[in-house]
Amino acid sequence: MVYKFIQINIYKGKYLNDLLKFLKEQDPDFISLQEVSGGADNLCEDKSLSLFEHLKGHLLLFGSEKHDYDLTDSQGFMGNAVLSKHKLIDTKVIPLKSYVQIDLKTSKDQNFWPNGPRHLLDCTYIVDGLNIHAMSVHGAWTAPPADTDETLRQSRIISAHLKNTNEPFLLGGDFNNVIQSKTIGLINEVSNNFLLNSGILETTNPKVHKIAPRGYLIDFIFASRDIKLKKLTVPKITVSDHLPVIAEVEI
Repeated sequence: MVYKFIQINIYKGKYLNDLLKFLKEQDPDFISLQEVSGGADNLCEDKSLSLFEHLKGHLLLFGSEKHDYDLTDSQGFMGNAVLSKHKLIDTKVIPLKSYVQIDLKTSKDQNFWPNGPRHLLDCTYIVDGLNIHAMSVHGAWTAPPADTDETLRQSRIISAHLKNTNEPFLLGGDFNNVIQSKTIGLINEVSNNFLLNSGILETTNPKVHKIAPRGYLIDFIFASRDIKLKKLTVPKITVSDHLPVIAEVEI
């Protein structure tokens, strides 16, 4: 059987309607999402929405979310999520940098993010009788992308978790770092990086990302050695300030 896994940082719902249309058309088995926000932290017009619940409900999928932070001065939050059409049987959260409560102004302060809260979300699904782990992570922020003590520390935690996962897994993430970095290299050692030698040069959206016209390959899908890549695409569409990464795999 071939399964479809999509990795996408959803940019707090800035292009929510286009994102939802794209995901419905793609009909993926798994979706790994970052910048999954709610309330005052949303960039879509509706500040009352939980983007996770909105996508989950409209796509009729099963999944889990975990906040990196909640806002203290208004109803709002941001974190990671995983969605799937398969049955969810377990969820684990691997802390990378502790959850916090902050105000809305701090959430928009770029000085906050190099050491801001982070986690890896690991959801286990039953897929044709097998336990499959679908994971989402948002790497420590650097601009421009670079190895730092913090990115390397978090990468070691991610690598250790993958190494100790004794069932098939797929990890999608906005890692905020490039394929040549030691940060990504540590994860390459314990998994297959589908973007390695793929010919894909950027996953930041060249039309709307704040670093445009520069582009970086910073979004990745990693898999256990027993998962075979059949097809990889990165369509240049605007559903976020990142481009979606689509992997069709055989388990």
